[in-house]
Amino acid sequence: MNYLVTGGAGFIGSHIVDYIIAHGDKVVVYDNFSTGKKSFIGQHKNNANFTLIEGDVLDTKKLAKSMKGIDFVFHMSAHADVRSGFDDHYIDHMQNLEATHSVLEAMFISGVKKIAFASTSSVYGDAEIHPTPEDSPISPTSLYGATKAACEHYIHSYAVYYDWDVYIFRFVSFIGERYTHGIIIDILKKLQNNPAALDLLSDGTPKKSSIYVGDGVDAMFTVIEKTKDKINVVNIGHDEILSVDEIVDTILEAAHSNPQKKYQGGNRGWKGDNNFVHLSNEKLKALGWKPRLSFKEGIQKTVEWILLHPVS
Repeated sequence: MNYLVTGGAGFIGSHIVDYIIAHGDKVVVYDNFSTGKKSFIGQHKNNANFTLIEGDVLDTKKLAKSMKGIDFVFHMSAHADVRSGFDDHYIDHMQNLEATHSVLEAMFISGVKKIAFASTSSVYGDAEIHPTPEDSPISPTSLYGATKAACEHYIHSYAVYYDWDVYIFRFVSFIGERYTHGIIIDILKKLQNNPAALDLLSDGTPKKSSIYVGDGVDAMFTVIEKTKDKINVVNIGHDEILSVDEIVDTILEAAHSNPQKKYQGGNRGWKGDNNFVHLSNEKLKALGWKPRLSFKEGIQKTVEWILLHPVS
């Protein structure tokens, strides 16, 4: 197989690249390095099955040219800072929706008919059912979630038009090596600035689920290899959930830190955040998948990696 991974130098994308290379297939990484890092894929630079193309996914012509001979696209590039959409009403639209439309057009031009897409639990918004199944209503509370939901519909429409195979994965937060943004980074940066006191956005009660990146990548390939459906929408999450207070305690324990915690907010971290994220994994379980690491083990491995590789 010949794969192309948009955002292949990013956190999740680079782990997908590792998986592809480890299984003897060829991969093209297409990344503009706005957030991706060459160090995340540097171990592959001399591998004959690896090609790096520096480019923006909004450059449809270049992207289509880069897809020559490609069998399967992993579209992982995105604007992933959910909070920033409150102040910037264009960045999610351009980097998520417009970028995904560009990927779909490039696939159409180059004749690629298989795509895996990184969607999000945020499409459900404040879900009423927990664990939340894939047939739950889509009701996002952020522009990030709204654009990801729109991307799903665009992908579905192209698939129906042109008989494509599509795999839409609704992720909880991924954690692990090469993690670059999110609560674990935020906590460790705050500790660096003030080891004695830790100011937190919520009251500690929101409940979240996260998954170790290696388990998440295994889940994606399990679906791709085992499902027979043309259009697939699958949650990728963990059976375990933790309150923000429990997440913070696990981070502090892994970092060997004991500051005074000061909770500042209510039952959500910011406007548009969802205070209870727990996705159903029944589709994945039916395919024989289960996570290897617990939620807390994933946090611990993430903290250990960040402390050895500080994020600037």
